[in-house]
Amino acid sequence: MSFIQTNPLKNSTTMLIYAEREEIKLDPVYQRQSDVWTKEKKQLLIDSILNDYDIPKIYFHVYDRKQRTKIGMSYSVIDGRQRLETIWQFIEGKFPLSGDFEYQRDPELELRSLTYNDIAKEFPRIKIQFDSFVLPIVGVETDDEDLIEDMFSRLNEAVPLNAAEKRNAFGGEAVRTIRKVAESKLFTKHVKFGNKRYQHMEVAARILLTEDSLIENHKIIDTKKVYLDKFAKSNVNSKDRMKELFNVVSENIDAMCDTFSLSDEVLRAQGNMVLYYLIFRKALKLGELKKLKRGKFIKFRESLNDNRKQAEDNYSESSYELLEFDRLSQQGTNDASNIKERFRILSNYMGLSDTEI
Repeated sequence: MSFIQTNPLKNSTTMLIYAEREEIKLDPVYQRQSDVWTKEKKQLLIDSILNDYDIPKIYFHVYDRKQRTKIGMSYSVIDGRQRLETIWQFIEGKFPLSGDFEYQRDPELELRSLTYNDIAKEFPRIKIQFDSFVLPIVGVETDDEDLIEDMFSRLNEAVPLNAAEKRNAFGGEAVRTIRKVAESKLFTKHVKFGNKRYQHMEVAARILLTEDSLIENHKIIDTKKVYLDKFAKSNVNSKDRMKELFNVVSENIDAMCDTFSLSDEVLRAQGNMVLYYLIFRKALKLGELKKLKRGKFIKFRESLNDNRKQAEDNYSESSYELLEFDRLSQQGTNDASNIKERFRILSNYMGLSDTEI
């Protein structure tokens, strides 16, 4: 079915949906990550339900029989994950009502700061009211995942998704390849920075774009949002090209994994990841991988710091190149010219026989 059909989901009370939670996939690939709501925002949603306010629609992708057999679930959440998780967390006692909660049907009832279990014991009628609240769930039927991803993107257009989250919703071969790289050992084991808002996918996209440009045009380009989005959109159907690109990138990042330690401090800054990738790429081509010792990267960082202090005391005695690397690391790290110059300085420090990308 290469089109979308929508219908309200029947019997969608809070308790029934909670009972069927194992049938609901919360993290399809286009979804943003969870736990971004504050406690106050979660309490406000529960307040709205108990006081019988309308809440925004929740959208489920309804799987057909074949998909259910393959995936082992009945639905995936297109939009509304935070609302569902909030309701389930409240039922499971993860947080109480707010300290200023007021039950509008009977303001004399004292429900402030009560948990779900407290309400069940002290006010069973209100617990039943909460359990029987009908969630506004819309079922979406289609077998075209790209349409689902497009729908997610449209639904969240007014929500402050970041660039990586929006790009993840594009769908297609390039986005699938970005996800695969972001799931590699380099990102899951070795980098120090987190992945709360898809930072791993953002860096993976920059690496893939850089490698693709070097293969196709023999030069690097800016790794800014406009170029990353264009790369993702223009390679929606480029299955063979993305497979080849993934294999090339995997060889280089495997070499990085062999050098860096787990949760490595050297890999703390996202802005250096493309640079390090290019350094390892060049060393592999030159057969000089042995020159890239982890201790040497640490020594380079220490040299930057020592040189910075030296410049404060005696500028003329400090290294201009290290100061320049410092300066470039603070601004425009996604510019091709910036990456080239930092590459030249770092590859020279590492002792590579060729310092041109």
